Amino acid sequence: MSPNEDVNPLDLEHFMSVALKLVHEAGEMIVKALDDRSTVEAKSANEPEGHASAILTETDTNVEKHIISGLASKFPEHRFIGEESMSDATDGQIAQFSHQPTWIIDPIDGTMNFVHANPLVCTSVALTVNRHVVLGIVNNPVTRSCYTAIKGKGAFLNGSKLLKTSGIEDLGQAMIFMELSAGAHEHKRQVALDNVAAFMEKAHAIRCPGPAALDIAWVGAGSGDAFFHFSIHVWDMAAGALIVTEAGGAVLDPSGKEFDMMSRGIVAAATPQLAKEVVEHLKIYVALPRDYPEHCPL
Repeated sequence: MSPNEDVNPLDLEHFMSVALKLVHEAGEMIVKALDDRSTVEAKSANEPEGHASAILTETDTNVEKHIISGLASKFPEHRFIGEESMSDATDGQIAQFSHQPTWIIDPIDGTMNFVHANPLVCTSVALTVNRHVVLGIVNNPVTRSCYTAIKGKGAFLNGSKLLKTSGIEDLGQAMIFMELSAGAHEHKRQVALDNVAAFMEKAHAIRCPGPAALDIAWVGAGSGDAFFHFSIHVWDMAAGALIVTEAGGAVLDPSGKEFDMMSRGIVAAATPQLAKEVVEHLKIYVALPRDYPEHCPL
């Protein structure tokens, strides 16, 4: 596929169908493993971003392999970026992000929840073409909630319910999702605490459910009004960001600039007005390195 070639809408529907089948199969693996309390392996003995960044389970690896092998067998010309396969990268950056169709996969977002048998876990799968997200899936197999979007076609819950954000514009009426990274270094912890203090004063409610991809999808579904996070990765954000925008919401970089899916940060909100107000009150934590050196808008 050339850099200027658009993907055929029928192809997108086919890509979605194949990916959904694999994601639901992966969901069965996750649900079974939740009952088994899968063996936990450490990614890093000392992870400054927090404890959640330092764990990996056999199920993470098995789910990613299942999805990638299934997609590769159907679409051998496609490329892949997976969270677990990226864990071996020496410099922490994606080596190549081409204009070819590229699947971006987080097999289990919410691994910390997973190892504690908490049901708030999900699989996130996005497809990019010409470096733009054209398809997104966020699936929680425990609650049987599957959020999907195709660029220009809207966002849906379980394939039938059209998603719309809450439409909230005022921070004082908004429920905000955020993350508290236990075990992170002192500066990151202090930024989180400063943001908690700011939004406790300004927002209607604050919640910290855990999986970034699911939190973002909930904004698209109107189950919350805004989400912000720093130091997450493209596989946490890409699918959810498309779901939010297709549901009528907005995504920004935490600085207030255009959202860059490789920048390690996001503000997702029900409306552009709310996104801008969240940004106004944020204390920013800058995570380095970027996932990819070049600017990559949604």
